[in-house]
Amino acid sequence: MKKKIYILLIILSVFVITGCNKKVEKPNDKNLLVENKDYFIRGDFNGKYLDTKKRGYYIDTLNEPNAPYFYIICMGEQNTGGYSLEIDKVKRIDDKTEIIVKEIKPKKGDTVTMAFTYPTIIVEFPTSQENIIIKNTEGEEFTRLN
Repeated sequence: MKKKIYILLIILSVFVITGCNKKVEKPNDKNLLVENKDYFIRGDFNGKYLDTKKRGYYIDTLNEPNAPYFYIICMGEQNTGGYSLEIDKVKRIDDKTEIIVKEIKPKKGDTVTMAFTYPTIIVEFPTSQENIIIKNTEGEEFTRLN
């Protein structure tokens, strides 16, 4: 019985120690306003039904009345971990909606996962954005993939 308790304590200790070393962030679920248009940043997306190996964006919605529109932005396939996307800003310019995305890359010497990764992020709008431009902070545009 004591042996089982010690094993359980060791396992719990490992979970606590490894959990404390990881940086745990709240999802990017911010409700922001762009000229009377609400939008949400939905955070990472596992992309099970989309080809997230390509750099670009998808537009999707649900088959329901008044369903929101999801703009799924993909960084494309990366050789290691340490890559991610953040929404820098969303703004209206005339009749266009512009999403500026920060592409984060690992710094030289960073310890990263040695596995392919597919960084993605979702921005949700209550209605379709007819004229949308999605680009990174360097001004390079993302291509629509669907």
